[in-house]
Amino acid sequence: MPGIMTPDNIQAALESLESELPSLTGKEAWETIKDEFRALEHGLQESDDPEERDRLASELVDLLVPYERARDQLREETRLQHIRAVLQDTIETDLSAFVATMSVNNNIVEPSADIAMKSMVVDPDQEEAGLRLITIKEGGIRPGKSIKIRNFHLDLPSMTELIAGASSVLITVADPVIAGVLLIIGSLTKVPRAITSQLSEQETGVFWGLVLARDRDNAAEESLIEEYTNDERMKHGRLPLTGEGVRDALHRLEKLRSVELVEGKEDTDKENTWRIVEKYEIK
Repeated sequence: MPGIMTPDNIQAALESLESELPSLTGKEAWETIKDEFRALEHGLQESDDPEERDRLASELVDLLVPYERARDQLREETRLQHIRAVLQDTIETDLSAFVATMSVNNNIVEPSADIAMKSMVVDPDQEEAGLRLITIKEGGIRPGKSIKIRNFHLDLPSMTELIAGASSVLITVADPVIAGVLLIIGSLTKVPRAITSQLSEQETGVFWGLVLARDRDNAAEESLIEEYTNDERMKHGRLPLTGEGVRDALHRLEKLRSVELVEGKEDTDKENTWRIVEKYEIK
């Protein structure tokens, strides 16, 4: 699983969100998936095998994909867990080494980390709308990329307040605490701002089919997307995709927030209509 969506990050995010999941999915829906969720989560917690952990984490994410609030909250929490993991690495390496050079007690590590974490703010995706991009080849016959820019900042007034609080308790190490926080701020540059997800040929082809089939609202019915997708594939000597294959690719693109089901048309008795929600670049 590429980027921030690692089994460790997903596991930590789900553990953090578990008490909220019934309300995020809806209580009735939660009753139908909770046993499977807990079985998968237990397997992830117990497994040491990288391939198995990757599979279990993917299945847990897939289980929540149909529930928009749960899906979005999991994505944001996973991102926070990724940043926390980077900070933890700094705490265990750079900051401890820094403490040694200052000839002070290791007790500045915890307050420094606590201040940085409490003052960290992750900017909402709504503000990042212009920083999302999908790149594909014309015809959609080669794999592509989906690029998301992630932003975060530190709330400086909050940080100042927290440092003052730490200093009042740790008078003898006030300056090291401040320096420790600054070192942690520097570590945030290690967090990748651009999260790139690789797209398979099928996903790229279906996205290209949607580009060709779309109306003025950037939307098209699934059958029309399938028609355009397979016309393009046949032009380039590729085998056509089945309706199920097209739908699976659309759902994977939905998970990446490149496309979305048009509001009010998710009824299973009606044909799905999909809309492009991500800027795209044809190369």
